[in-house]
Amino acid sequence: MRLYNVSKECKIASKANMADSFFKRLRGLMGKRGLGKEECLIITPCNSIHTFFMKFPIDVIFVDGECKVVKLIRGIAPKKMVMPVKGAYFIVEFDSRNEMTCEIEEGDILKIEKM
Repeated sequence: MRLYNVSKECKIASKANMADSFFKRLRGLMGKRGLGKEECLIITPCNSIHTFFMKFPIDVIFVDGECKVVKLIRGIAPKKMVMPVKGAYFIVEFDSRNEMTCEIEEGDILKIEKM
């Protein structure tokens, strides 16, 4: 899958992995050493996160059911927790060490494309 920013007309990630089952959501990015430059993890349903047992900082986009960005948090270090974000239905996680290929702001509309 790919993740696309409809509002800015640009690709966010060419490799979007989906965590949509209990065990995939539970595992998330725990134990991984990082993500590629155009790689992300989409966790659904989800409106809060933790970075316990993670080895790298992440950027997180909180998205509502209409695919609108409701919150963006950059540089969440390992061993942290983010409380529930009102209106969020799913989240997208990126490796903070990688530069984003597309600018993202609150209010942007995203699209998940199957390849």
